[in-house]
Order: sequence, then structure tokens, then C-alpha cells
Amino acid sequence: MITEEHALRTADAWLNTAGAIRREVRHREFDLGWVVWAAPAAPERDPVTGERRPPADLGEGCGVVDRATGKLSVWSSVPVDEVIEAYRERLRPVVGPGNRLVATYLDGAGQEGRVELVSAPGLAPVELRLPAELSRLGVPAAAVRSVHTALRPATLPGGYPAAVLEREFPDAVHSCDHPYGISAAERAEGVAALTASLRPQPRPNRRPAPEPDAVVPAEPVRDVALGRRLPGVLGEVLRFDADDPLRAGLPSDTCATLTWAGLPMEVPLLFTADRTDPPPAGGLFADLRTALTAAGSTLDPQVLDVLAGWNRIGSDGLCVIAVQREGQEAGSVWAVHPRTGSGRFVNSSLSGYLRSQLLVAEARAAMVGLDPIAAGTAVAGLQESLVAVDPAVFRAESAWWSVLVEQLWHGLL
Repeated sequence: MITEEHALRTADAWLNTAGAIRREVRHREFDLGWVVWAAPAAPERDPVTGERRPPADLGEGCGVVDRATGKLSVWSSVPVDEVIEAYRERLRPVVGPGNRLVATYLDGAGQEGRVELVSAPGLAPVELRLPAELSRLGVPAAAVRSVHTALRPATLPGGYPAAVLEREFPDAVHSCDHPYGISAAERAEGVAALTASLRPQPRPNRRPAPEPDAVVPAEPVRDVALGRRLPGVLGEVLRFDADDPLRAGLPSDTCATLTWAGLPMEVPLLFTADRTDPPPAGGLFADLRTALTAAGSTLDPQVLDVLAGWNRIGSDGLCVIAVQREGQEAGSVWAVHPRTGSGRFVNSSLSGYLRSQLLVAEARAAMVGLDPIAAGTAVAGLQESLVAVDPAVFRAESAWWSVLVEQLWHGLL
């Protein structure tokens, strides 16, 4: 976070350019930063008539130095209270409208019925809620004729909704109004088109994740203490004998976390741990070359040789969650697509991964029932907490937590 001293230095550099008469910086602090302006000059006198006249800089604008980023924005010459209110309005985080789903089916009498679902903060994606809603109504999956969504179902961590629809309703006709593509730019385009058609109030306003140097790092947490927290938030936990990860050649820090903290058995939408009974293909903590080969992978042998440096610990529903065993980023956690071998960075350490899972689970539980403004504030706070735990968590827009938090901002989760 930016300090007052930093804010005043920024204001001084803006107001007092080289060669200009130096002006005193005035400021007023508020929750999002500091309003800064130049102290008004003394009234001037007309050199001919001697009459007093307003100073030449009367009506100059003021600036706002943002508390989170340190960036300066320039505002018109209006009362400070109005600047503060306008800045709050402009920067107030607001989540997007999410998705809408309509499914049609034939009931027992041959009449068409329909199910409509709408996204809400803290809930699973509408695509993942559809099977449960149909089951509640007593409608078999085979009776579903069509599934239409406002946004194209995502092919991203957070439940992989597109894969769920394809698996559960293979014979239905699938359609959508707007794209929600592979790249962040494509997804933003689709969400913008949906927002333009719905015109929600207030308008969605995504706050960028803070830079690591703008966040106070979280205090370290010992694996034993982490292990005490996991069951209360994430449910049943698997802990492993120290020999198991050691035999797999995993880094010592990873082995300690697996032994003393453990892995949550199941985090809905996000993670399923590999178990000892039955073990995954290739065995518990197998390297990815062994694991994928045992599962019948058709990947190029050279790709498999590269993946031999990662060991699996679980799944996110589609990708293998694995720990890098060797190299500069040994101990880091990745999500590896089993069909392509491509990977998304997840966290710098297994401990950081578990702490991030805790943060997201607690935040999403607290978001249930919130309006878009309150949910936006919650997501903004979650971003900062994730960076405090692992400064590298958002190191790329394609990183695992980046695309998951992106969906929170879009109102999908």
C-alpha cells in the first residue's frame, strides 16, 4: 500500500515542474487515497490600476493519488468532497452480471418444460447447477433437448462448465449469445457485449490486482498450523507418510506440507486429491510421464520427457495438479492439461496453494447473497490477500488463479 509520504512526493513532482515557481502541496486523505492540490497563491494586483485580481492559477485542477497503486489522476477544479465521491464512484469495484442459462426438456407427458438459472456471487456456475436442478425436478438428462447460455460455457478452471455440459447432455442442442473464449481479451469482449445488452446498474467495474510491492506480505504459516485450519474450511484432509513423497523425489518443503498439513480430499470446482486407495494411474505421486503414459496418453515422447520433472498430487476437474520436482522453480504448483501437455502456473509452493484455496473458499462462502457492489469489494479484497500469500500468483493473465479470479469478476462464480 502507498504511504502518505509517497503520495506527497508524487504530488510535488506533478505540481512543481522544473523551472516553475515552487508551490506548497495541500492534501486530504480518504479511504482510497489522497486528494492533492497546490496551495492558492496570494491575490495579484493589476500593474496599471493597482486593483487586486485573482491569481493566475485560480481554477487549476486537483489530483488523486491512489492508495493501492500510487497512480496520479487529474481532476477538474471542484470541491474536494465532490472529487472524493466521484473517485469512489469511478473506482468502486463491481462484479459483472454473470451468466444466464435456459434448458428445455420433454416431460413425461411429452410437453416441453424449461429450467432457467442465473449466476449469483458465491454459487457454482449455472452450467454445473443444471444437473442438480433437473434431478430435483425429476427430469432425466436424456430428456433435455436444448441448453442456451448468455455467455459461451467456459473451458477454464472453476468447474470447466463446457466439459460438464458436453458430458451430461451430449444429445442436446447447445447455443449461446456471446463468446467467452480462450484468451482474456476474447472473454472481455464477450462480457462487454453481454453487459451492453443488459445495461446492469451499477455497471461492472473490475479492479486490477495489486502489484506485489504494493501489498504487505502475509505472515508465514507453519505446516502444522495450516493442517489445523484445513478441515474446518475445506473438509476432510488426507495426510501422507513422510516416506511416500520422499520416494517420489519431491522437494523437502513439499514433503513437509504433504505430511503435516495434508491435502483436502475435495474442494468443489477446484481440486480433488489423489488417494492411496485406489491410487491414480501410474501410482501415488507419480511423475507425469509415468502417470500420463499409464493413462494411455498419446503425447509426443519429447513432451512426456519434459513432464517427467513434475509429480501429480490431484486434479482440478480436467487438468492434473502437479508439483515441479526440479529446476529453478522446484516446489511450484502447476495445472497440466493431460491431452496437450500445456501448463498453467498455480502457486510458488504447495503451502501457498493450500493457503490460496482457504482464502478463496472463505471468500466465496461469504459472497453468497451479496449484491454486485459488495461482491466486488469482496473480490478486490481476495485479490490482495492472494498476492500477500504468494506475490507470483497473478504473474500472467493465463495463470490458474488469474483466470479463476477473472471469472469471479465476471460474476460467474
